[in-house]
Amino acid sequence: LDKELIRRVVRAHLNEVRGCYDQGLARNPNLRGRVEIQFAIGPTGAVSSSAVSESSVADDNVGRCIAKAVKRWRFPTNAIGGTAMVSY
Repeated sequence: LDKELIRRVVRAHLNEVRGCYDQGLARNPNLRGRVEIQFAIGPTGAVSSSAVSESSVADDNVGRCIAKAVKRWRFPTNAIGGTAMVSY
């Protein structure tokens, strides 16, 4: 899958990511850091797996919330077939 196509889908869902972060901020107003999610996009565009691969955020629930959200996202179908692994 083209990186720009992936970027577009991620940007379209930034409010979900922000919602996860806002929930963490409600628990800890000083929360900060970076979460990297690794996910697999199947040939139909469905995300077959999604997990936190790296996080510097002190609240693990934030990363889990983001990974759960990514699992619901849909991407363009993969014309080549197979699975695309993405870290974002």
